[in-house]
Amino acid sequence: MSLEVRLAVLGDPLDYTRSPDLHRAGLAALGLAGDSRALRTPESELGARLSALAAEGLTGVNLTHPLKGPAMSHLSRIGETARRARSVNTVGFDRHGGWGETTDGPGFLDLLRALSRDPANQRVVLLGAGGAARSLVVALSEAGAPPPRVSARRMEVADAALEGTGARLVAWRSAEERSELARATLIVNATPLTDPEQIAAPDSIGRGSLIIDLRYGEALTPWVSESRRIGREAFDGLGLLVFQARRSLELWLAREVPLEPLAAAVGWPR
Repeated sequence: MSLEVRLAVLGDPLDYTRSPDLHRAGLAALGLAGDSRALRTPESELGARLSALAAEGLTGVNLTHPLKGPAMSHLSRIGETARRARSVNTVGFDRHGGWGETTDGPGFLDLLRALSRDPANQRVVLLGAGGAARSLVVALSEAGAPPPRVSARRMEVADAALEGTGARLVAWRSAEERSELARATLIVNATPLTDPEQIAAPDSIGRGSLIIDLRYGEALTPWVSESRRIGREAFDGLGLLVFQARRSLELWLAREVPLEPLAAAVGWPR
């Protein structure tokens, strides 16, 4: 490894990201020199971007929407968890080429444990079926949780996306979905929706349920804010960002990374 660790996060449009702050905090905590930057990267430019960054000597990059699935065709080695999820959020570069893994699912399990929730005991409803949702389904299944229920707006796309993951599909806005939401102990928004009523009305969710919105921004998302207003336990995606970044850093650096400096760098929990 070079004396200076250079990292990045790629995505499109990448309007707001705290990944570079987390990368820098992790490096500083380990006493390592380095930096991280955010690079807007359309899907059509991903292959060229990865090649250029490898040539520049970067250690690795995190990927966000819409690059997690397409990245698989640009890497020489894919970890088994990422292969099962068909999603890569962590890319590393070494003399053998680019490798890919997903830390979304393992990071999500870390988050649940930090919130005093045993992943194996959760009855989960996932709203959405994209790359992050698939990673969560795989991780929850490996942790011994009952098969997650997944509700997506396009059933035919979700059916193909979740094939082989063990998830059970329920129809979007159906009576079955309403029943599952009422019984769930954990509801996760993995859609791009922002209106609480379009995601799932917080007052339709059981009072003991944990609500997690995978979206995050400068302020809490409307779904989280409304859920908290009526007394539900709810968090945005900043927590998952912290825990998946920690695992990514540990893969790149082959060293344990303390949680506290990363959480402090972005103000989690909030």
